[in-house]
Amino acid sequence: TGELKIDGGSISKSKSTSIGFLNQDMLSYQSEDSILSVAMEAFHEAQGVQKKMDKVLHLMETNYEDKLVDRLTKLQEQFEALDGYTLQSKAEEVLEGIGFVTADLSRPLKEFSGGWRMRVILAKLLLEKPELLMLDEPTNHLGVEMIEWLEAYLTKSTMTLLMVTHDRYFLDRVCNHILEIENGQLYHHKGNYEYFLQKKTEREEVYAIEVAKAGKLAKKELEWM
Repeated sequence: TGELKIDGGSISKSKSTSIGFLNQDMLSYQSEDSILSVAMEAFHEAQGVQKKMDKVLHLMETNYEDKLVDRLTKLQEQFEALDGYTLQSKAEEVLEGIGFVTADLSRPLKEFSGGWRMRVILAKLLLEKPELLMLDEPTNHLGVEMIEWLEAYLTKSTMTLLMVTHDRYFLDRVCNHILEIENGQLYHHKGNYEYFLQKKTEREEVYAIEVAKAGKLAKKELEWM
């Protein structure tokens, strides 16, 4: 995300790469806006077009000109291309998927606890659909049904997901690559968490055998001296 400088090596990514990051620091995020409005911020491009449309419509109330009609038509086409007319229903679906009821959607974000505010930020990130989605303990404030909904959503998504979590069952169902850092080494396992544990055990067993062989060899060499 660029928040920290690397100690060495390099990070290569396209300038146009979009990154979404959910971290625990967002628990303190406050806003006077409704939770639906906060989630809808994910569609900033469509919202920008909507504001232009509203401005043109306001002008047309007092000055109906052909150029304004043409301008409105182009903006409406652009808005439709961005799925602007269905974005609110998509936001409502995601918010309700992670536990909010319909009556909650119009309430200000600040009225909710830190855990519930975190859910709104998660919803916003899911709706943004960044190319790389980074999640820090995404299941911390979710109930079982919400976790199952999130699992289904992420497995169907085309986003690349980079996640840190203590929830091994969530890892099993969502992830297909595990990165292990141990003793300054990085190990890459292609598979879910259960597969990683299996391969880790196999690696440790092979290492133990090699250590035992080396010990026997060293003992023999000492006996010859």
